Amino acid sequence: MFKKAMTCAIMLCSMLLIAACGASIEKEQSKAVEQAEKAFDKEPEEANQEIQSIAFYLPSGMSVKDDKPNNIILDKQDHPYILFYNPNEEEDSQALYNLLIDTDDPLIINQTFTKDDRFGYLVITEIEEEETYEVTAGIGGTKATTESAVQNVSEDAKLLMDIVRSSQVE
Repeated sequence: MFKKAMTCAIMLCSMLLIAACGASIEKEQSKAVEQAEKAFDKEPEEANQEIQSIAFYLPSGMSVKDDKPNNIILDKQDHPYILFYNPNEEEDSQALYNLLIDTDDPLIINQTFTKDDRFGYLVITEIEEEETYEVTAGIGGTKATTESAVQNVSEDAKLLMDIVRSSQVE
């Protein structure tokens, strides 16, 4: 009898834990959209980095790890972020966005923003690793991407949009 009760208790705790994790991504989804939209709508941060033909705002605690043509690898506490830009695309271009959403992977978030001839987007997909998500924020021909744990999704959405919003391609 004790064994059955213990098994039931463990199963109940497991189900509650799984339910709590599910609610967490739902909460992060709405926060991520809100944070990305605020960053998209506000005045851009002042660019403090210039690499190749792009100037952009690099937040405190981040560094440039590597750069290749049209790609800049950023790092924050050993966590990589990728900044990609296409100098042939304007801020109102939807080309990168259309390529991004043309996938068989289910989109957790597919949110677009428009303002003052700018087209922005936030796309989040679930990665095979449990509780890990690919977060991409972009404006026109510039996008930034990272992999995020569920508890970092909204924070990363804001960070990525801040970087992209500040980007100026020459």
